[in-house]
Amino acid sequence: MKKITIIGATGHIGLPLSILFANKGFKVIGYDINSDNVKKANKGIMLFKEDNGLAEFKKARKKNNLYFIDKPSDEMKNGDFLITVGTPVDEFMNPDLNQLKKCINSILPYLNSKSLIILRSTVFPGTSEWLKSYLLKKKIKAEVAFCLERVVQGKTFEEIKNLPQIVAATSQNAKKKAANIFKHISKKIIFSDLKEAEFSKLFSNAFRYIQFAISNEFFMIANSAGLNFEKIRKITTDGYPRAGGMPSAGFAAGPCLFKDTMQLMASNQNNFNLGINSMLVNEGLVLYLIKKLSTDYNLSEKNVGILGMAFKSECDDIRSSLSYKLKNNLNRLCKNVFCSDPYVTEDKSLYDLNYTIKNSDIIIIGAPHKIYKKLNFKNKKVIDIWGMTNIENSKI
Repeated sequence: MKKITIIGATGHIGLPLSILFANKGFKVIGYDINSDNVKKANKGIMLFKEDNGLAEFKKARKKNNLYFIDKPSDEMKNGDFLITVGTPVDEFMNPDLNQLKKCINSILPYLNSKSLIILRSTVFPGTSEWLKSYLLKKKIKAEVAFCLERVVQGKTFEEIKNLPQIVAATSQNAKKKAANIFKHISKKIIFSDLKEAEFSKLFSNAFRYIQFAISNEFFMIANSAGLNFEKIRKITTDGYPRAGGMPSAGFAAGPCLFKDTMQLMASNQNNFNLGINSMLVNEGLVLYLIKKLSTDYNLSEKNVGILGMAFKSECDDIRSSLSYKLKNNLNRLCKNVFCSDPYVTEDKSLYDLNYTIKNSDIIIIGAPHKIYKKLNFKNKKVIDIWGMTNIENSKI
């Protein structure tokens, strides 16, 4: 039985991968420093929303080849390692390798020349080669691969089997070894060089971030002209494939798009004009909305409700959610701000949905969860820049 240690195994990337590989017959050791999450995972608790996640987790636990630990162990020896710890950006928007370095240092005693270390999360270009060099300085001749995550959060079990897997590594042998691992969960393998793969991931996320920024700027232009962007978007895209990729307006956020756009900028000596301007647009949409509301209403006399605090629809993840930027700004201006989300469980300050609607004068859709489509807002002012509840609500 092949053995693999997945590091960051209770996170949004690590847990689905642990389950997937366990269901494919691997012996999976899930290592995570979050002791509380490790205890929950060992009890079979699915820690966040993933379509079909709980069913897959139950199936994996029945195989008795998946367990979680919160400290490095000799059980890790003579196996490969898959690391889901990424490289966040620091306060200067530059990559911070400290988290990854700390992770590697914790497993050094369990590495040898036959070990393969697979980086899964987005990394700054050159990180894979840096890691190989760092290991050599520690007199460890382990191989390094970069096999980037490509699934949409929440759809891992549906998408991963159909999406091609990009595999890059420090040697041809390491490429083959990584491919032999991922062929168990992916139908197609695409080989590339390390930096090509690292840039591929950054390009992909920055491209999406820029797409959202285009629509968000269109929204602000149309709204400032007294027009409804969502109506314009619908007539523009209806039966016209060349405009079919134009997304609706909305908060573009989360743990990847902003960060990876900034990493791409940092990798090019801070020269990435489209990325920088997209950041200003996407982050500025919240401020535009607040300014417009402040012009139209005396907010000090208004209760405002925000529906949807996750960073995207049908998700329970609040990391980098712009709904919280909206909340924090409105807290300074409004009489009260009530927030609700049917999926988010970690924020104990959230209110019940019905309470939020009943007690709010103005309701803003922060994340376009499907359940909001059929709500009765009882003639209250609703602002839905996504255009998913009622197209008339998509104009501020």
